[in-house]
Amino acid sequence: MSKPPPDTADRADRVVRVRLREPVRFPDLTERRTLKLSAIPDYAARAHFGVWHRRLGRPNFEEFTGIFTPLYFIDIETADVALDAHTTLQVRGATFLAKTIDATGGIHHLVREGQHVVLLREGNLDTIVARARLINVFTRYDTDPARRRVTTLPADMGLGPAPSRVIELPTVEALLPQATAPDFCETATPVWHYGQTDPNRHVTGIEYLRMMEVFVADHLRQRGQDLRRLYFSRARIVYRKPGFRGEGYRRVAWWPGETPLVVNGAFFKEGDPPHARPAVAIELTLAQHDEP
Repeated sequence: MSKPPPDTADRADRVVRVRLREPVRFPDLTERRTLKLSAIPDYAARAHFGVWHRRLGRPNFEEFTGIFTPLYFIDIETADVALDAHTTLQVRGATFLAKTIDATGGIHHLVREGQHVVLLREGNLDTIVARARLINVFTRYDTDPARRRVTTLPADMGLGPAPSRVIELPTVEALLPQATAPDFCETATPVWHYGQTDPNRHVTGIEYLRMMEVFVADHLRQRGQDLRRLYFSRARIVYRKPGFRGEGYRRVAWWPGETPLVVNGAFFKEGDPPHARPAVAIELTLAQHDEP
């Protein structure tokens, strides 16, 4: 783990680099002993959250006060490399602060981005097993959207008011076809349950991936696709609005074509009007094994 740099004027622009080891967990492997797409955030979690939680402080899960940084966007990809179930993987990551700019040139959001790679090290050879890009947005526990937004870093962080780096946040619209009716639509209304929630009191982010994988796989089967060969190799997800225990939802998906093999999906809350913005948008890329 890197040491903090000297106290300088650009301390909010520091890049924290982390190297650590993560043992492979058997439930995270497919039958081909490759890392499941939905397992990748777990292997990047310590590298992405550990250092920053020590600096920001951990969220107050009892009284829900102060600033916290929930995930807003993830981009994860598996290389589908076969692993020994008893091996240990190398995780190398870099995280940094950034800001987004509004139409007036002012700060719209403060964010934290992490770029991480999961490696299999054999001798002097590193093989990429997975990649993860995670973006968290600074926010407060508040029902008022204006008060939730954080535009200045807390003074007790000792990093100054804001970083100079500017990025653009992906939107749900960027991941979905525009002005095109979905190819698959949910006919029932599933419900989020207690086992899908986390200490932030809403549905944990990876559950959206798992539920969309099931939804898409069922419909691809109906279209005659061979699910023995296809697998989900990449996911990009924008989390716009959280889901809660006992809340119903509706899934839709688009099948734009087979070159590349990509499916776009969205979650809507139960009761949303027909033209509501999705709560969550997902872009899934599928790849194909050479053998069934």
